[in-house]
Amino acid sequence: MNPKRFKRLIRREIDQLRRDQLIDSETHTTLLSQYPVDNWDYSALGRWFLIFGAIAFACGVAILGVEIFEFTLQRLAILLGIIAFAGLYAGRALANKNLVWAGRSAELLGALAIIGLTFTLGVIYSKGSGNWPALLLIDMLVLLPLTYLLRNVLLLVLNVIVFFTWFGGVTGYASGWGAYWFGMNYPMRFLIAGLLMAGMAVVHRSAEQNRLRAYEGFFKVWLSGGIFFSEMSLWLMSLFGNFGSIYGGHRETVAELFLFNALWAGFNVLILWLGSRYQLRMLRGYAITFFVIQAYTLYFWKIAGALGPVLATFIAGAATLGIVVHFESRRRAAKA
Repeated sequence: MNPKRFKRLIRREIDQLRRDQLIDSETHTTLLSQYPVDNWDYSALGRWFLIFGAIAFACGVAILGVEIFEFTLQRLAILLGIIAFAGLYAGRALANKNLVWAGRSAELLGALAIIGLTFTLGVIYSKGSGNWPALLLIDMLVLLPLTYLLRNVLLLVLNVIVFFTWFGGVTGYASGWGAYWFGMNYPMRFLIAGLLMAGMAVVHRSAEQNRLRAYEGFFKVWLSGGIFFSEMSLWLMSLFGNFGSIYGGHRETVAELFLFNALWAGFNVLILWLGSRYQLRMLRGYAITFFVIQAYTLYFWKIAGALGPVLATFIAGAATLGIVVHFESRRRAAKA
């Protein structure tokens, strides 16, 4: 490792020890004096010039392209195809040089270009049906096998996002087709899909112990996607009930809202227990985060209005500070 870089790493660790109050100010100063660094970080300056040069070069190419070439969708499709191929090729080349995350990022760029390419081709060959979710289905059929072939967790995250975008479109909430999938209304369908994805993640985790050992950790992406969309669905239903349109047409009852709030709280109790039981910090993080969100939602919805803006804001701020201090104290205790 470069000596200057090594010194900077040591100095950052010393600074962290001081912030955590594990060493006093005098010891902090003494330790820093043992690892002096130059005032000018020429390597960092070079990286910034590299970034600036890359941005300037890309802008120059774009401006030159606009000046020389006439824009057409056909040419855009060709350009996106080139970018997709270049991103995937560069990803493999970087991975072979042990630049794993740089390679994964390049492959992600290639995958995004593939999505752009399918939509561009969809516009070029459109028959007027407006069936844009079908394009996302094509993307999934391409990207999901590619994800496992390249073993790229970033592509898996993209697949989860594409899946729920496709799912929302094809089941009608944004399409205006008026046909609800299996008769489920807007949030309920996402809750069911999220729970099914979380269940699939459990099966995936089991398979990672033997057949899918090369994809260890992939289940966390599936699990995170399923839990997140389940949480968001329960949040919406705790506010509006199981509505068919967010713009109206559904009159929620007190009993319905109580039911969904109780269901949401129970769901977070369950994933908090599962996170503790199986040592999954992600599940504990989701549970605690959405417990806080539910508490704040109910507070501002049912209580804050009666307290007035000043008192309500003071209580919310004090509660927030209390939560931060509590978890910071636990973090420091755990490190000690």
